[in-house]
Amino acid sequence: MALNVGIRNDSSKIWLFDYDLTLYGEEERFVLNSLDHRISLFVQKVVGCDFETAHKVRTDYLERFGTTLSGLMALHHTNPEDFFDFIHEPEYLVYPKLAPEKLALLELLAGHRFVFTNGRGDWSRAGMAHMKIDSAIEDVFDLKLMNWEGKPHASAYEKIEKWLETRGVWDAKALDKSQIVLLEDSLRNLEPAHERGWTTILVNPNIQAPSWVDFHIPHLLNLREILITSSD
Repeated sequence: MALNVGIRNDSSKIWLFDYDLTLYGEEERFVLNSLDHRISLFVQKVVGCDFETAHKVRTDYLERFGTTLSGLMALHHTNPEDFFDFIHEPEYLVYPKLAPEKLALLELLAGHRFVFTNGRGDWSRAGMAHMKIDSAIEDVFDLKLMNWEGKPHASAYEKIEKWLETRGVWDAKALDKSQIVLLEDSLRNLEPAHERGWTTILVNPNIQAPSWVDFHIPHLLNLREILITSSD
């Protein structure tokens, strides 16, 4: 459902996509579940507890610190590269299915397209390669580029704006920040974007959107329904 009338699809747009449960949807939650299982195993190893307790610790850190890794770094001095090396072991993970309809949609979007993710880039890149949508995404701004402090921390949004400037696709002095469009399944991660003046699109079939969200769609493919492609 669009809370506004529609979003204009033009070459000035910078489209930022969260990866998990956004570029692939709720119907493929098993993809994220495979990763969460590995995260809980890592927590179990670090904390020294049983798996059930590790699962609770993982979700507690996620809620309190924004990411499980942030909690592990703050409380257990975890090396983030060690964390990601462990959870990204390919033989233990599953990936999203081939998605030609998503490729067609992404290629329809004018402007620039990037992934903005709280994961390390190899996870989203592998998933996009499995979906065969990677050709439609210019690059990935990942947690490593955020110096391991991800969304919803304000610094993550500041860093990606500077990164977009260095790439020559964003000029903070010349462009309206509403030209940056963030698609996310998490309201918590959308709120700082809204506060910065970005356009926000909630991609989630299971929650209601508050009034400050610009657009709410249940699935990425529903983006087509709110695009305005004709010129005035």
